[in-house]
Amino acid sequence: MLKDFYVVTKFVLSFAVSLSALFAYIMAKGEMGLDMILATLSVLLVAMGVSTLNQVQEYKSDAKMLRTKHRPIASGKMTPKTGMIIAGILIVLSMILIYSLLGLTGVNIFMFAFIWYNAMYTPLKKKSALAVIPGAILGVIPPAIGWLVAGHSLKELEFIALGAYYFIWQVPHFWLLVMLFHGDYKEGGYPTVMRLFGQASLQRLTFVWLVLTIQAGIFLVWSFEVYTPTNILASLVGLWTFVSSFELLRPSFELKNARSVFWKINTSFLLIVIFISIDEYIKHHI
Repeated sequence: MLKDFYVVTKFVLSFAVSLSALFAYIMAKGEMGLDMILATLSVLLVAMGVSTLNQVQEYKSDAKMLRTKHRPIASGKMTPKTGMIIAGILIVLSMILIYSLLGLTGVNIFMFAFIWYNAMYTPLKKKSALAVIPGAILGVIPPAIGWLVAGHSLKELEFIALGAYYFIWQVPHFWLLVMLFHGDYKEGGYPTVMRLFGQASLQRLTFVWLVLTIQAGIFLVWSFEVYTPTNILASLVGLWTFVSSFELLRPSFELKNARSVFWKINTSFLLIVIFISIDEYIKHHI
């Protein structure tokens, strides 16, 4: 049962998402605190809740795909009703916690995330291969929570740069997954960018979005006015990502190679966020 709960809530992914709030808090405040932990927990709870509800909504499609057919609801090990109860409890707990931190502002942000993900993005995936672009807005919410709990405004240049970085990165991140699992998505009844553009065009488009992600990373590093060592490290990571991205333009590129590019761009994304977080922490403690 515990394993089913772990899978139905997409705990690993939800936990990774919640870390965005933690890093954003450190970037904004330059220190750690109990409210940072609570902000991270609130994002973890809401991410687990909406992920569970998503599996309730998509269990029939999940059952058709090799990658997802063993999920608890898709495989019949858990009923949709049980999934709804789990999702409801997690979402309510997240609302209570975020209210204690940000009041109605936090509740409204979480309500937006819930509605946007489960009532807009999830149905849109069945209708449009480009649903990932409006869906990428969701990726900005966790860092926004951390930023606000740290006592800062979302109108600040640093957060605008951070939000843009999270938003842009999600598109190539997802399109690389499409390259890896396009057959599965087709079996599940989802329109994909692979079918919309074709493999060669999708590779070029993904390359362009990766370049945009690197540019957003440069803007992010610049906006925080980091120390020289951090600047050098970030530049090296950006260069590594840029060179790695050229693999997508090779005529001999095979879809299985998308996995390597996927892990490289995600690693570089995480490194940039960690570098800036450490830099801000050092600034406030010297």
